[in-house]
Amino acid sequence: MIFEYIDTSNTRKTISLDNKYNKEDGWYYLQTESKLEFIEKFIALYKSRQKIVLFDPKHKQLLDFYTQNNINEFMGIENLSLDTKLLFFTSGSSGFPVGAFKTKQNLENEVKSLCEVLSQRSIKKVIVTVPFVHIYGILVGLLLPLELRDITLVVKEDFLPYEIIEETKDGNCLVVTTPVFIKALAKLSENKPIENSLFISSTAPLSREDVVVFHEKYNCDVMQLFGSTETGGIAYKFNDNIIWKPLKGVDIATKDNKLNVVSPFVSEYLLTNCIQKIPQPYQTEDIVTIQEDGFILLGRSNKLIKIAGKRISALQIEKILEEIPEVTKAIVELVYKKELLRSEQIVITLETSQKIDKKVLKEKISEYYGVITIPFQVKYVDKINYSSMGKKVVFS
Repeated sequence: MIFEYIDTSNTRKTISLDNKYNKEDGWYYLQTESKLEFIEKFIALYKSRQKIVLFDPKHKQLLDFYTQNNINEFMGIENLSLDTKLLFFTSGSSGFPVGAFKTKQNLENEVKSLCEVLSQRSIKKVIVTVPFVHIYGILVGLLLPLELRDITLVVKEDFLPYEIIEETKDGNCLVVTTPVFIKALAKLSENKPIENSLFISSTAPLSREDVVVFHEKYNCDVMQLFGSTETGGIAYKFNDNIIWKPLKGVDIATKDNKLNVVSPFVSEYLLTNCIQKIPQPYQTEDIVTIQEDGFILLGRSNKLIKIAGKRISALQIEKILEEIPEVTKAIVELVYKKELLRSEQIVITLETSQKIDKKVLKEKISEYYGVITIPFQVKYVDKINYSSMGKKVVFS
């Protein structure tokens, strides 16, 4: 693999990755100032068989947790296999982040499965727009290119959408990115075909509209990956297909309409207040319907709302609310409060130019789905933004 790094002055450098590292006992937290420094250190650490902790240092909860606790002394740490290599953390969007331990075998098995999906494509260049502290960035943005070997890996701190078009002009590229980037590319005035290339997107759902526009504009496929930090990759689909196909080695079933997974990619242990072994089948919170060749994803259990007898994705409601001129962004969640007569409640978080009467919000949703019978609460925040991995997050 040839590694090319584009610095802030847009100077392209070819970087050697032959660094040596003296392995330390226990777990080592890898914190760096740039993607270049991260890749140089990570490869050296990984090859030395060092055990590595990864999380974004800007995540204050995790930074406080790490500085106040010694992972090497956690109850149950002795149960981890010698093959355990990496500790990732979830985003914490549904509570305090959970740590997921990954073995070398977890990672290598998933990379091989991804290689099989890509086996019919002639990939000469891999372009990465995502950060590397998340499992998606490590697996698809770094370990996959290493496995592909005879390719050039191109990394920049912050690619602009038009720069990606320029990078892919010679074709046969694999672009590892997020839904936010796909959406931005779909809006560009550019209309150049990207020959024989593939964009991989993960971490948040892509709207069908954005995928269709992107595919038609660039004549280029989008592959979406479905999974989580705990499970690793579960399934994939291309373009606007509604069927998710399980990755090789992944067996799926349902319990109470929720997706169950048996997979060599699932973490054997999680880190919460202690280190806990997790059973397989692993029960997710994803509501699905099983099909002959895969499954249809209806949504997360806390993101499916019943309105007028229909199960509606909260993501659809977010999109509807964002049609209101005063609404910049919206987050919609289903919460349960046992003390209420009706335990289910919708919580709508809005970033707006001005406060909006609840009646306006209710009427807007009713235009599409009929009368809302479920109670809802509205909260206003200064800012809703997108995380580096394409998820909506609230900054107070």
